[in-house]
Amino acid sequence: MFDAALRGHALWAKLLRFALVGGASTCLYGLFTWLLVAVAAQPPLLATTFGYLLVIPANFVLQKCFTFRSGDSPRREAPRFLLVHGVNLAASIAGMHVVTGVLHADYRLGIVLTMVMVPVATFIAMHLWVFPGERPAKRGDT
Repeated sequence: MFDAALRGHALWAKLLRFALVGGASTCLYGLFTWLLVAVAAQPPLLATTFGYLLVIPANFVLQKCFTFRSGDSPRREAPRFLLVHGVNLAASIAGMHVVTGVLHADYRLGIVLTMVMVPVATFIAMHLWVFPGERPAKRGDT
């Protein structure tokens, strides 16, 4: 029972770290996408694609080292990470298409939907598949 409580605490700590990294990444995605549409006059579908891609490299490093504290090889994790984000990108593009092309709603609704739906699916995939193991915590780590 004590072990289960510790595992639960570790999962909450991981979820909090994920939220911090993901929140920063999500805000950057939203900013990049908005700038590409509002300032650079790019179509929303193209902007959402580039906005998403611009965030991926920093997100991988932060998720691997800070959130999941993985000691596994980046050669094993990076392809999985990219596959998860490829699916996320496809979902983001599809969502933006539905919002702007089918519903004829404002592109900012597509940004918000992506910012909410993608993180949930990403955490589950990262926790269970991309970074399933964690380096032992050093004294003082949360």
